Amino acid sequence: MQITPKRSYRCFFTPLDRFGAPDLCESGVQPFVQLKEADAERAQRAAHHVTGCPITGVERLDDVATA
Repeated sequence: MQITPKRSYRCFFTPLDRFGAPDLCESGVQPFVQLKEADAERAQRAAHHVTGCPITGVERLDDVATA
């Protein structure tokens, strides 16, 4: 069994209103959750599990090297 290190991901989602329809933000800023998972697909599944909302995008957050 191979151990895969977890990486940080930011997952953007579309909130739902009380009837389950997409509720777009008036500000134009899309909400997100950040999680640590082995890959982007697992991050997307975990974000959907946490929020219960459709996930519109996943970004990997790379460590920034400081000089």
